[in-house]
Amino acid sequence: PSNQSKIFFSDNGSTAVEVGLKMAYQYWYNQGIEKKKIVAIDGSYHGDTVGAMSVGERSAFTNAFSPLLFDVEFIDFPFADKEDEVVEQFKKIIHQKDVGVFIFEALVQGAAGMRMYSPAVLDRLIQIAQENNIICVADEVFTGFGRTGKLFASHYLKHQPDIIAVSKGITGGTMALGVTSCSDKIVKAFESADILKTFFHGHSYTANPIACAAANASFILLMSDDCQQSIKRISTQHEQFKQKIKNHKAVKEVRNIGTIIAIELASQEGTSYFNDIRKKIYPYFLKRNILLRPLGNVIYILPPYVIKEEELEEVYACIEIFLASL
Repeated sequence: PSNQSKIFFSDNGSTAVEVGLKMAYQYWYNQGIEKKKIVAIDGSYHGDTVGAMSVGERSAFTNAFSPLLFDVEFIDFPFADKEDEVVEQFKKIIHQKDVGVFIFEALVQGAAGMRMYSPAVLDRLIQIAQENNIICVADEVFTGFGRTGKLFASHYLKHQPDIIAVSKGITGGTMALGVTSCSDKIVKAFESADILKTFFHGHSYTANPIACAAANASFILLMSDDCQQSIKRISTQHEQFKQKIKNHKAVKEVRNIGTIIAIELASQEGTSYFNDIRKKIYPYFLKRNILLRPLGNVIYILPPYVIKEEELEEVYACIEIFLASL
């Protein structure tokens, strides 16, 4: 997005988020302003480092480390019928005047079951945050580089985040690389002759030339006409498949945006990462030469952009057979 002006290199998505949080926190510290509270969205997953875990959902994945995690205010997930309620909840929290950072997975909560929410409500939240001088951090580790149909999920928005964390698709999955970008507003808080206002963060392999060369090569491929047309075609195929199965008796809901489609299966156990049906889904498809990693009772497809039309149709057909077997 056009408001981004500086790049900080790291080596994975969790670290890209951690860097974003530290940047935002130190932005206030460098100015001598007490705004230490962080707001996140319930159900979030931002990574497995301590800071990233702190701003994510408290669950079985984080229980062992709960004494290490810092306090965070969580707003409810903005389901379509709860958007106004969540906006009011957000306003109430920031009315306390000590909120310095708002972090979110842009439009899609991946690990929570590919839960999707509207660009309109995220725009409202960012606008409110920025009107109250709160730094907005977009976690685009999962959604970046075409996954949502646009280059970044932030391109669906009118109001742009101050800081963006990316990784995953940046090298096409070939090398470890993470990036945190920030706006000029953030940069200015670090431009000082005072060495103590330096952003003291670095890793042994930060911006290593092999990973950066892989990222440059991957980006050239991503922006090629062939790849961009494939992203559009996959998005169209997903929408057509959604319409075909959305009323199936075994399906609770089908969600899609761009090249992401998620099929939430109806289950008496409820929707959960630990839903027992996952034990059936994974081997069922693996035996049929299809690698799908379910999130509990949620089957999702994130095809590589090089997948052929007939290959994706084969995956859909197998899913339909599986649904019929339930």
